[in-house]
Amino acid sequence: MYPPKTPQQLQDLHQRIISSNTTLHNKHCLVFYLLKDLSAQHHEATELSEAFAKDVHLEKRFWTFVEGLWFLDHLQFSTAVGHLTYPGIIPTFPDEIMYTLLTGNDKLSSLGMARDPKDDILALAYYNCVRPPLDDQKTRDEFAKYLAGRNVTEMYQWIHSRPEYEQKPLLELLVEQTLDHNAWSQDPGHEVYTRDAKAFELVSLPFTKEEEEHIEKFLTEGRGRTFQSAQDLIMMRRIATGKLTDVAADIGTRGRRIDGVNWESLKDGVKRGLGPRKDEQSFAI
Repeated sequence: MYPPKTPQQLQDLHQRIISSNTTLHNKHCLVFYLLKDLSAQHHEATELSEAFAKDVHLEKRFWTFVEGLWFLDHLQFSTAVGHLTYPGIIPTFPDEIMYTLLTGNDKLSSLGMARDPKDDILALAYYNCVRPPLDDQKTRDEFAKYLAGRNVTEMYQWIHSRPEYEQKPLLELLVEQTLDHNAWSQDPGHEVYTRDAKAFELVSLPFTKEEEEHIEKFLTEGRGRTFQSAQDLIMMRRIATGKLTDVAADIGTRGRRIDGVNWESLKDGVKRGLGPRKDEQSFAI
């Protein structure tokens, strides 16, 4: 168990480290981390960990990386990212580090601590510097939610950088983060980057024909049909892309009346405007 609670447990841990079947620099890194935890108990001019690193000539990149992990474990996220993005460090455990940065706010909240709003940029900074593969779906989904909360358009562009088999699930996640009440109501920045602003941005994205069809199916037949304003989004998208015959032919979308207008009155206006063209399936602006 870590951390060791008695001198005997500490001695046993040290023995397990030095007798482990791993490289010498890995052993040095583990001892360095252990001494980093113990340094606070020894009021010397030089930290125990620093003195040890110098004595064994631990390379600066290993020293810096382990310090970064230590700061990350101790929820000092800004300092951690500064160390973990140090030039020359070979990315190690990048997905795990990214997940910790993305979920750090939950950890702080559970401890009754408030996160510095400036720390919100840290996950993006780490991503841009290290380019973690995001092979782990849990981490990938958390990063996608994080991006959607920051900028809908940037997330859409990022989706296109991912392997093709990941793209449709990520598109669904983008729609969910925009429309689902449970997603946007828990976003600490929702008062600045509002749900309405996200929805308008989503409607304006340059979806491919395949993406368009997938999203509409998701919102009408899939899990997205339960999202608030799912039908509104479909209608807005049809209008934005000039699919006016589809708007005129719709019989299911009603919606609440706002300033005397709802979807029924808008569809009636479209029908009158199209006249006989409303039956032309290929008509679009």
